[in-house]
Amino acid sequence: MMNMSFSSWTFWVLFAALFMVHAGLQKWKNRATSTLHVRARKLLLLSFSLGFYLLAAGKLLAVMATSIVLNHLLVHALHRNHGTRRSIVFFVALALNIGALAAFKYAFFIADLLPTLAAGTWGGWRLDQWMLPLGISFYTFQAISYVIDVHRGTLDKPASLLSFATYLTFFPQLVAGPIVRAKAFLPQLERREGELKSSAVRSNVLLLVQGMLKKMVLGDMVGAWLVDPVFADPGATAGPFVLLALYGYSLQVYADFSGYTDMAQGMAGLLGIQLPRNFDYPYRATSPSAFWRRWHMSLSAWWKDYVYIPLGGNRRFSWATILFVLLAWAMLGMRWDALGGWLILSGTGLLLLAATLMAPAMQKKTATAANVLLVMLLGGLWHGAHLNFLLWGAINGTALALWVLISKPANGQINRWTQAAGWFFTFHVVVFSRIWFRAGSLLDWNESTVGPHPENAWSIAKSLCAQLQRHWSWELPPFWGTEMIWGLWLLALGYALHLMPSSWQAQKETTLHKLPLGMLWAAWCACGCLAVWTQSSYGKPFIYWQF
Repeated sequence: MMNMSFSSWTFWVLFAALFMVHAGLQKWKNRATSTLHVRARKLLLLSFSLGFYLLAAGKLLAVMATSIVLNHLLVHALHRNHGTRRSIVFFVALALNIGALAAFKYAFFIADLLPTLAAGTWGGWRLDQWMLPLGISFYTFQAISYVIDVHRGTLDKPASLLSFATYLTFFPQLVAGPIVRAKAFLPQLERREGELKSSAVRSNVLLLVQGMLKKMVLGDMVGAWLVDPVFADPGATAGPFVLLALYGYSLQVYADFSGYTDMAQGMAGLLGIQLPRNFDYPYRATSPSAFWRRWHMSLSAWWKDYVYIPLGGNRRFSWATILFVLLAWAMLGMRWDALGGWLILSGTGLLLLAATLMAPAMQKKTATAANVLLVMLLGGLWHGAHLNFLLWGAINGTALALWVLISKPANGQINRWTQAAGWFFTFHVVVFSRIWFRAGSLLDWNESTVGPHPENAWSIAKSLCAQLQRHWSWELPPFWGTEMIWGLWLLALGYALHLMPSSWQAQKETTLHKLPLGMLWAAWCACGCLAVWTQSSYGKPFIYWQF
């Protein structure tokens, strides 16, 4: 398998060739029929996407191809049938998608229970090669949304196999999003695109440059210089430097992930496809709910439309939510394991039950809190079958639930001090919860040869928490040096750019969009050279690359 990430020269040479062929195809449209031109464009995008996946993931292309064929057949059967048969086909399609994702996603968790399975090979297929197919979380979620949208009638009819395969494999957003709905993507495939205007090319090249700089400078360099040394030796780092590393990791994961989606939007735009925006300055959010509306927006919208609202949303309890609350209460009781604990939990439960029965407004708030907590726990498990990720989801879910319960409807303008307090609370819940996220380490998943879950993930998180609580001094860590000082400067720069006032952000965007196209192409080439240098020195795979 080749290095086909968005920061490799190999990929960009191939993409440049695709861009030139696509541009030639757009000029050819005047001499071709509409149907022939549209079909040729789909074949070009599909061929490149499949080639990209084959070079990046090898044999795992078979998993994605199977998903494409099965979902295509099932959705057409769903469209043809009615009544009970339609419901059966719908649940079979959902079960296959969810079951496949669960099997591949939690393979190492299963292998821990069955060591002989992990040691086996089948025709050259090793467990550590095929059990986490590239991008399976994202293309499976797109397949699920496609099935549900056809079932609900959001899509009038299923797409052809060529259109559906192009939709599911579209390479810019295949491995890390944004998650695109078929209703938004498929019509763009059917349009007979003309040549891109220079303003559109400028905007998309600017996205490429912006995304590459985010990834390489604010992502890779901050990670290598400021974050990795602390997590490599947590017991040797004083509390203030642990805190700085956590701030650094929050900047790193944002720059890495939003940098990827900027590049995905730029590449797709150069090919005539508009992808949705995925980040909206999330660290400026003044409440937990606002943060999740700004962070990975396409995924948040997916959870909202296909999980949260069916669970009851902000209106009611569903049977699934009631069962979840009862199980959570029972687990808390068993964890407490004392008569006093059971009495406190029982009393609290009865008070909440009485409040929900007597006050309709409280009933809605309680239902909302329970539903968002359940969704965030599922989101934690979606990141991996590890206690660290479950706890990460629980911390953020609890913050969301508490905010729902204590917040009041806004009447008019919110006090600045209230906004500041909300921002401080939200930002630091996100930052501190990432102790468990980083220790569970999506980054280690990509680099590990024995499994995605470091055995010491829990102990690393506990050690960092202990350093934050007890060892609070400005004693310089043993790895202090020039690189860490540069990391601190980049940390300050990254947050300054992110948190600057909206009017300044708008002015910055206006100025950048006025830059000559030639200058932007030159900047893109310079970023390519920088990528070669960082790849050998500080470069890392995208955090969500194999996810």
